Amino acid sequence: MIIEKAPQTVFTLLDDGTGVLLNLETRFYYSLNKTGVALWQELESRRTLTLEALIQATTSRFDVSYESASQEVNEFVSRLNEFKMVSLS
Repeated sequence: MIIEKAPQTVFTLLDDGTGVLLNLETRFYYSLNKTGVALWQELESRRTLTLEALIQATTSRFDVSYESASQEVNEFVSRLNEFKMVSLS
């Protein structure tokens, strides 16, 4: 699965290391914890990314098992897709 950042989504990093995503078309926003910020920045740095690459980036950056990372990343990406902040193909 390929994940692509939606062009109408903007990201703001907050002073405490968390962040906020805003879809300019739907006006939905999504709060990100520090882990979510790291995942979003990984996606922004590449513009498109496979789900597998995002899971691998998560396991290399954080002390988490592959299974746990896979579940959490899948849920994160599904939620962003639901809010039209990414597109999946």
